[in-house]
Amino acid sequence: MFKKSVFVLMMGALISASFGAGAANAATARNGVCESGEFCLYYNSNQAGSVSDFDTSIPDYGDDQPSCYEFKSDGNGKGLCVKNNAAAVWNRTSSSVTVYFNSGYAGPKQTIAAGAKANLNSDLKNENASHKLADSGSGGGGGGTYGAPPSNPHPSAAARAPQATARTQFVDDQIARLTGEKDCWVGDYRSYEPSTSNHNTGNALDCTISNAIGSYPSAAQKEQGWKLARWVQKYASQLDVRYVIWQGKIWSVARSSEGWRDYTAGSGVTGGHYDHVHVSMQNPYGD
Repeated sequence: MFKKSVFVLMMGALISASFGAGAANAATARNGVCESGEFCLYYNSNQAGSVSDFDTSIPDYGDDQPSCYEFKSDGNGKGLCVKNNAAAVWNRTSSSVTVYFNSGYAGPKQTIAAGAKANLNSDLKNENASHKLADSGSGGGGGGTYGAPPSNPHPSAAARAPQATARTQFVDDQIARLTGEKDCWVGDYRSYEPSTSNHNTGNALDCTISNAIGSYPSAAQKEQGWKLARWVQKYASQLDVRYVIWQGKIWSVARSSEGWRDYTAGSGVTGGHYDHVHVSMQNPYGD
């Protein structure tokens, strides 16, 4: 009886120790530590800054808090959404992982070998929306980035809405030619705005993305709007763009190091720019 009791106790201790060791070695996704078996995104290049760790494929990182996947650990970028904010990765899984430009595993992509560390390439650095585990990158794709526009040849000038300046018309033409978006307008003169405002001087475009002004976009239209907004952001220098507003966010050349910031000058569907992408040009007034 004594020997049997000792045997049972010893076996229980061994089983307990075995399970304990397994728990200690298992990866814990979303704890801000890049552990074995996980795929990790970093805010800064060279695996620096805050980290966001995953043990599954993610078809859409999400755009806004509190629903987006965020950078978890201490360091630069902590708390920010990882979508369009990651600069480097570490693949600690046993298979290749592919990062995609668009949600739904589409658009330009970069495949990271098992165990490899890498900086995201020029198409994907701060332009990332999804990743797929055990993916060689041979599938998916499509819908890539829009082509590069030529440099805007027109000088800074002012017109009177609804007329566009030559500089603004050039941007409108390039948007239509390269992105297929054809619903961009200066709009009528706005008596409630200063005469030197971007729209009133013909130096701004509003590109309708939803079915109509005043209505929220569908998920697909929202993705479409981000694709346009980030294309304008990417080529702001060539286009002579000053700032872009979309989905309650603003990006400007003057504060480009801050990325997309919360836009607080307007609210609601139209005031917050949820139904249209706003594009302002560099102009004589800077408004």
